[in-house]
Amino acid sequence: MEKPCYEHTTEFGKRNPYLAAIVPDAIENAMDALLPDAFEAALDRRCERVYYKYQSFKTDLREGIGEVAGVLFRVARHAYEKFHIHDLVFGVYHLALHHATVDAVDAVEGRTVQDQELINSLIQATDAAAAAYCPTRKELCAAAGISDADLLLLEPVTTTTRPAYAVWVDAPRQRLVWGFRGTTDLNDMLTDACASCEPYAGGYAHWGMLQAARWFAANELPRVRGFLDQHPGYELLLVGHSLGAGTAAMLAHVIKNNAEAGRVMAGVKFQAVGVATPACLTEELAAGCSDYVTSLVLMHDVVPRFSIHNVFAMKEEMDATKWGDILADTLKDWVVADVIENSATYKRLAASSQTHARNMRGAAARWWLELSSWAFSIRHYYGILMPNSAAQQGSSGTAARHNTAAAATAETARAAMGNAQVVADAVAGVQQGLENVAKEDVHEVFAPGGREPPSSSVIS
Repeated sequence: MEKPCYEHTTEFGKRNPYLAAIVPDAIENAMDALLPDAFEAALDRRCERVYYKYQSFKTDLREGIGEVAGVLFRVARHAYEKFHIHDLVFGVYHLALHHATVDAVDAVEGRTVQDQELINSLIQATDAAAAAYCPTRKELCAAAGISDADLLLLEPVTTTTRPAYAVWVDAPRQRLVWGFRGTTDLNDMLTDACASCEPYAGGYAHWGMLQAARWFAANELPRVRGFLDQHPGYELLLVGHSLGAGTAAMLAHVIKNNAEAGRVMAGVKFQAVGVATPACLTEELAAGCSDYVTSLVLMHDVVPRFSIHNVFAMKEEMDATKWGDILADTLKDWVVADVIENSATYKRLAASSQTHARNMRGAAARWWLELSSWAFSIRHYYGILMPNSAAQQGSSGTAARHNTAAAATAETARAAMGNAQVVADAVAGVQQGLENVAKEDVHEVFAPGGREPPSSSVIS
């Protein structure tokens, strides 16, 4: 990185160019006279570090973060045009049901690996990929089974489109191991998410991982070649997991197909092993590097299978199941009724209906009792005041009339009491019927999909 571009004219500025860049010219002489030379030098070194950090941040912001944001925007816009939230909520579910119905299986062609030496080498590469995750020298040396002197390079801090990495010596196997760490922080997530297809070598590559591979080829490959020159006859093993695996595979492809990187690594035998390698190259390019790139996939791991092509292929397969029509039919049967029944509005209406039903039952009971009482009173008084024909025919004296009237009154009273019992029985029947209605749950009776209300009621 270049120093400040302007030329200093004072002795203070020439001795302390970074400090002078932030000090006004008017006070340079005063600071030169007041501050000891050692203190000026210490301040200048601190200003130099701040300056370089600022320049690095400016470069990342202009070339890294801005470009990453643009790629993310293109990917998101393309995905939004093809996918909607209901595709993920309902489409994937119905696709899984379809796969279960047709007993779908992975169409993976291949053969069982019988070479024990190859199996052992892949296990060792997997252990090396795991060691690359260690952030400190002590932890990495313990995980890789090496001494501190064998750890040649460790960079645990990530930047935009550049994962963390380490280089160490595997003396028993006479090789240098260049390990790349997988996704662990926001910078790595941004690199993963930059899945735009970048034209590359007659095909396409994952934009984020291609940028990472190109950065390593331009900035670290010459240094790694220097380490190899210090260990004549050693091979180079590129390893990583997830994002690290994609970076290792892409870097191996760049070394093989880029003229400048090929000249740097001329005469060096190298191999790349990726654990859960993401889809970072189109099919033709991936097939072309099968001689020097090996990808390990554990069972149904989604990472190696997750690519833009496979996502859109899944979308087409989801649409072929006609899950929208199936969902519409299902809604007619139970979803709408269930949504209505469990909605807050329906619950308020049901509670209000129950309240009105109780009020109506009480009003009906009171009305019936008042009507019964009124009818009983009319019947009672009518029986007492009704003319007695026997009394009109006879005129045998006052005693006879009184006896006849008393008998008629007693007979009328007995009839009235009998009628009162009938009324009481009717009132009791009404009350019993109302109690039975009160036990009914209006919410269940009139809920969507529930049983219909009774067509008629008979009270006896």
